[in-house]
Amino acid sequence: MHSLRTLFFPLGKNHPKYKQYITWSFASTIIVSAESALATHSMLHAIGSDSDTIRTFNYIGKDVIGQIGALIYISKMSEKADKNPKNFLLYSNILQQSSYIFMSATPLFSSYFLPIAGISNIFSNISFTGFGAINAKCIQNLSLDNNTGEIYSKIAAVNTLGSSVGLLCGLGIIAIIPDYNTRLLITPILASLRIFTYNRAIKGLI
Repeated sequence: MHSLRTLFFPLGKNHPKYKQYITWSFASTIIVSAESALATHSMLHAIGSDSDTIRTFNYIGKDVIGQIGALIYISKMSEKADKNPKNFLLYSNILQQSSYIFMSATPLFSSYFLPIAGISNIFSNISFTGFGAINAKCIQNLSLDNNTGEIYSKIAAVNTLGSSVGLLCGLGIIAIIPDYNTRLLITPILASLRIFTYNRAIKGLI
């Protein structure tokens, strides 16, 4: 028990909201990782009938589009994370969940995989940058002993574990509900849970 505590909790002073943050962040990471697994499965299904070259082109192409598109947006909007963090969080939540919904729907519009997945990736990359900025502010506020690095590493350990659990949960959902059309029905539920748990994690910290 002591070794687990030292893995996830910093030495010295603990911020009163530290346990709240890591508990809800763990839950939030599980949900978003499950969403990622489901979206990936749907996208692979959408390009499954193409040749190896076309599949590779489309799958890498969506990442290139996403990165370049997000870079253009981030270069103009990044300062808003400090000026209006709550609005920035709202936009990040909307963009992230929209991206997963669009990715999960790609099998319905497989002929338009690249533009749909590319736009989804733009949304996803922007949202993760937004969440990164919000998390940085939270970590800064949680650091009572000038131990930002230690706090970051502890939270990273919590979220790494949460990600692994979430991916396994996603695989479990895929095994139970292999049909991507049926899984679209649970996507809004997962989206709502992700937003709820993340907002609970950062409550009182931004």
